[in-house]
Amino acid sequence: MSKRHHFDPLIEAITTARDPNALGEALESFAQAQGFQHFAYLRLDGSRWRAVSNYSEEWQDRYYVKDFSRIDPIVKAAKQGAHPFCWSLHDAILNRESKDVIAFRDEAIAHGIVAGLSIPIRVGFGHKAVLTFASSDTACLKDAVRMDIIEAAAAAAMLHFAFSLRRKRWSSGSASKLTPFETTCLSWVAEGKTMQDVADLLEEKYSRVRGSVDKARGKLDAVTLQQATAVAARLMLI
Repeated sequence: MSKRHHFDPLIEAITTARDPNALGEALESFAQAQGFQHFAYLRLDGSRWRAVSNYSEEWQDRYYVKDFSRIDPIVKAAKQGAHPFCWSLHDAILNRESKDVIAFRDEAIAHGIVAGLSIPIRVGFGHKAVLTFASSDTACLKDAVRMDIIEAAAAAAMLHFAFSLRRKRWSSGSASKLTPFETTCLSWVAEGKTMQDVADLLEEKYSRVRGSVDKARGKLDAVTLQQATAVAARLMLI
């Protein structure tokens, strides 16, 4: 029997996962087995980001409200690099960063995020995602530095596939909660109609159409209307 590798259990769990909760459980199980306490899959799309994580709700809420993805040094390194990398927020180089970054660093450490392994991947259309495993101390790095970077990238890519493409058949989430009117408006917009055109066609007020399209865009976690129609089409909602 061939030797098992670090990422084999995670890859196998991703392959057999039937819903997002199973993926989260697989990530948490893998993290703990490898000496990490936390995981975070962060998808970066322009000025918006989406994450799946087991960080504390308090930290996730603060990260979102403060838009910490703008200054997070790990996210910055993931955007600039192409290979998996180990990191520590105790790194002396961070002391030369801006006051905002240093404040972020100190707050992250206070929430038990000190060191970890991050795996950046390209996900197409000029975007990137990063899969991170983190811990409250640097002991996790001892084994992490010996992990195969090709296997790590393969696992991250499979996870991205599971979260982005398989959601077509997963009914949970805000995207599945588009109202019939929101779906109708978005469908007409996808056909090239302006919102005033849609209002005229449906004999509705412009304000209602505009409001419904904006709500649909928010539910789809899209930055622009063009992105919203693309996401809706990919999810087979229109």
